[in-house]
Amino acid sequence: MMDAQLKSAIIACRASCKGSIQALSGKQPALDISPNIGDAFAQCLVNFRQTVTSLGMAFKPPVTVSAATQQLEKITDQMGQLIGCVLITHGEMGKEWKEGILDIGAEVERHLDVLEAEGDYLQSTGKVWEAIDRMSRDLSRDEKSAIIRRWKIHQSIVKDAWDEFKEILEDSQNRDDDGGWDELGLGGTSLSEEEKSRAEAIKPLLSLHQLLHASIPRYFDQAEDHLQALLEDSSKFVDCYDELVSSLHPEQDEEEIDSALSDIEKVSRGMASLVGNVSTDKWAIKYDIEKGKWSDRKFDMRSLAVAIE
Repeated sequence: MMDAQLKSAIIACRASCKGSIQALSGKQPALDISPNIGDAFAQCLVNFRQTVTSLGMAFKPPVTVSAATQQLEKITDQMGQLIGCVLITHGEMGKEWKEGILDIGAEVERHLDVLEAEGDYLQSTGKVWEAIDRMSRDLSRDEKSAIIRRWKIHQSIVKDAWDEFKEILEDSQNRDDDGGWDELGLGGTSLSEEEKSRAEAIKPLLSLHQLLHASIPRYFDQAEDHLQALLEDSSKFVDCYDELVSSLHPEQDEEEIDSALSDIEKVSRGMASLVGNVSTDKWAIKYDIEKGKWSDRKFDMRSLAVAIE
């Protein structure tokens, strides 16, 4: 049976940690923060991990009540320090830190439940370590680093959409090599010849949009005052790119494609103007050329349709 003093210490620690974490749900003040806040926060994470380790050692049978109680008090204090850092941090870095601390806090709460139930404390200690290590591994220590980190996540999503688009074309190219499954109604849906032609024609525009988005972080230094605006545009870009690729699946609607293309063009040109670099100017020129080809193709197809009628 667990020592009554130790049980009370676990309950108090859990309640305190819960209370601290709940503070993250409130509105955070916009305060000036020290440029060294990132290093200080990283060190707090290191200290917290060490305390979690010491707590686990204290629970190794036979449990050392005084040592365990001391480490539980340190858990409470250090969790408060971590959350204090998050509360004075704002922007993208503040969002990243908040997500990480909520993850760690959830594992700490589960760990304390295991300790109170006298369960597998080694396994639950390991889960808290994992949560801390996940956050520490890619921790952003300033706002610019946090924005770059989020941008890379956006890039990964855009790449997935680009790969999806290429699969649409590849599936269409392999349509004739289906072993007769289409005749049995088991071949799945592929692009028609007209849809395939349309998708091939729009491919250079899709590629240019992806290229621009991937290149924007190179110019963050000269766009220091616009980083938050660029990140907001990046979020819009991800949605618009996905919408455009989705519109290129079989059973295409040309008006839907044109609308999606117009939406992403607005976002891309907005990002390019915020950066204002020679390279983005060249991108705009190249884009106008490819857009002209796309428009000419649509005109030719409509003229052909009229002639056939």
